Amino acid sequence: MNFSVVIPLYNKALHIERALRSVLSQTCQDFEIIVVNDGSTDNGGGIVEGIGDARIRLINQPNQGVSVARNVGIEAAKQKYIAFLDADDEWLPEYLCNIQVLLNNFPDCGAYASAIKTVRPHGQVFFPNLDKLPHEPWMGILPNFFELFQEGLTAFHPSSIVFPKEVLQEVGGFPVGVVLFEDICCWVNVAIRYPIAFSPKRLTIYHQEAINRSNVHKNLNEVPFANIIRKAITDGVVSLELQQEALEFVAQWQIHIASANII
Repeated sequence: MNFSVVIPLYNKALHIERALRSVLSQTCQDFEIIVVNDGSTDNGGGIVEGIGDARIRLINQPNQGVSVARNVGIEAAKQKYIAFLDADDEWLPEYLCNIQVLLNNFPDCGAYASAIKTVRPHGQVFFPNLDKLPHEPWMGILPNFFELFQEGLTAFHPSSIVFPKEVLQEVGGFPVGVVLFEDICCWVNVAIRYPIAFSPKRLTIYHQEAINRSNVHKNLNEVPFANIIRKAITDGVVSLELQQEALEFVAQWQIHIASANII
């Protein structure tokens, strides 16, 4: 086996079977699946058990939030690479094989990602802008994570990115107690230390129309990853080439948060 697929589950009984079937249908079958049932009050855990595939492990725990659930999955993972899939999203069959190609060609990266297709609340399909990157068949190292993220590169979704387990352990996984942008905190911690490999193939479907979604704006004074970046710059972790773009990345998010608070 090569991949541990970690799926945090909280009240997604209507969607979890679709997510699991999308993993089980991968053309690359080199994986285990760890579903962390984070105190669901619906029958999501029962649906997982009912699938009856020996590669699926179900971990039940009291509700502690998505970061704790993902971190529990990281610790339980037996394989070298950890792929995350949200319980309401799905992969196309070639996703893991595409990630394996990235791993084979760029073995020293801190993360491996592919592009996404978004299904919006009323069923419209949206393709995030990748104009700053070469088009297929290109795949390679992202030249500047922070610059590309400022330009609308929203391909970095929790369901479209894979990390070496040792890298996640090095950066402390996902921050516990952070209720918004916890995923970006993790990506930033990796991006300031390692190159990231990327494929423009859109092999993850991000379902914004699913029920029980948690991405509602909450009043914030500052994005939680701002201090991560500032401290990393002070400690000399961020290269000189990345520092300016990293600070502009923070500034752009601060403007976004201020605008949302005003609205």
